[in-house]
Amino acid sequence: MSVDRALELAPIVERVHGPSHPEMTRIRQIVETVSAGDGDGNALFAELRALTDNYTPPKDTCETVEALYGALQSMDATQ
Repeated sequence: MSVDRALELAPIVERVHGPSHPEMTRIRQIVETVSAGDGDGNALFAELRALTDNYTPPKDTCETVEALYGALQSMDATQ
């Protein structure tokens, strides 16, 4: 399930890439909020799309970021 995958990957991505990509902290927070069913899903996914450049991983990141962004995009498509 995309939500479970995103919950698994978001803290890892934040820890590894957060120092050079501070937006990863907000992405993790949004993933946790969405998974808990809190907040306005439409607004949260709009913020995710803005933070992630429509789920396009930064060029200086790894496959884990690609996997996280893929999970986020899947969540967005089914919300």
